Parts: sequence; structure tokens; C-alpha cells
Amino acid sequence: MLIKRRCLLIVFIVIILAMVFIVSGCKENEAETVQIPSEGLYTRCIKVKEKIPHDVIEASLEYYDEDTLFKNSDLIFKGIVVDENTIGIEEYINGELERTYYRDSFTFEIEKIYYSEDPSLEVGDVIKVSNASCSYWWVEGTLKMEKGSEYIVITIKRSDLPDVEFSKCYDYYVENYWVPIIPIEDDKYYVDEELTSLTGNAEEEIIRKDGSFKTTVYVKGEEFEEELEDLILEKKS
Repeated sequence: MLIKRRCLLIVFIVIILAMVFIVSGCKENEAETVQIPSEGLYTRCIKVKEKIPHDVIEASLEYYDEDTLFKNSDLIFKGIVVDENTIGIEEYINGELERTYYRDSFTFEIEKIYYSEDPSLEVGDVIKVSNASCSYWWVEGTLKMEKGSEYIVITIKRSDLPDVEFSKCYDYYVENYWVPIIPIEDDKYYVDEELTSLTGNAEEEIIRKDGSFKTTVYVKGEEFEEELEDLILEKKS
């Protein structure tokens, strides 16, 4: 009899906890709905699941040579990805969802700053860098940065559309989907062929493929960072 009472008590507690969880979840959802105004323009950023398989698109891409990338850059840094997410930037008009922009968002801890338009930015700071090519809108050739990996990245300051505040969701973005991203592994730097001034004296050449996309990647040694700093001085002087 005592065992039955204990079992009933446990079941009762479980039911109560479940009800509390459900009510709490409803309140959270209600709060998310309430914050969307019924009039005017409104944007918000949400995390979404990566789409598998990716939606591959055929895109006519603007050509970005190294001169353009360095000229437009606001921050060139080395860092480690501490978190990665696919995000949806929702645009609402008068309370109704108009469209969703999808991005990959990478949270970096900065290890070294080669160039920055923001004098307040320091080593150790954490920033978010976006790539518009993601699983919902995949451009062949895109380099997907991975959590725990190290990169040098040439980035541009966030840019809002007249009706969409992307700045709510990330700090910087890459202007091209692979060229400004330089992976670092075992003290080797993997440089895309479009960064022509930085491909000389490579230790190795690798052909990188992604579907119908193909490019040559040049593997550089420890001298690479000094070459990069010299090039930045030349391009940004």
C-alpha cells in the first residue's frame, strides 16, 4: 500500500512538472509573438536547423579580386571559431512575415588583428561573422568555417538594407564566399588562387572541388603572416 502511494506521488509530481514546462513554453512563445509589432517594419534573428541536403543554387557572382577585397575590408583578423549557427533573419511588415534571409553565422574569438577600422577592437574580443551562402542558399565553392578551427578572415562591416537590420544578427560578413577565408591547420595557411600576391613560394598546390566548382589552393608556411601584413600596408596605405 505504501509503495502504491509513493508511485502515485511520483506520477503526480511528474504531471505537475510537465504542466509547468508546457505553460512556461507557451509563455515564451507568447512573448516572442508579442514583441512583433502589428504596424510598421520589424526584423528579428532566429536560429534554424541546417538544411540537409543543401539547396544548391546557380548564381552569377560578382568577381572579387584581391584589390577589391582589401580595399573594401574593415577588419582583417586571425581567430578561432567558438560557435557556429545557421540563422534566419525574418522581415515583418505590419505584423506579417514578408521574407526570411538565411545566413551562416560564426562566432570568433580574435587572436590577432592585422587591420581594423574599429580602434576599440582588441585581441580576445568575440565577434560574429556571417556568410550569406549557407545550406538554404548554397553557392558551390563556399568554405564553411567549423567550430574549433582557426582562420584568417578578410571581412566587411555589417550592412543593413533600408528595411532589414542585419546588424542585429552579426558584426561583420565576408564579401566573397571563399576567397577571404584562409584556413590554418598545423601552422599551414591555405590560400585561394584569387589572392594572387600571396600565392608565391607555396609549399604545395591543392585542387579544391565542390560540385562543379574547382579552384587551386596554395599551401604556405610560417612566412605567410609577414607577407600578409606587408600586403595590407601596401593595399591600405
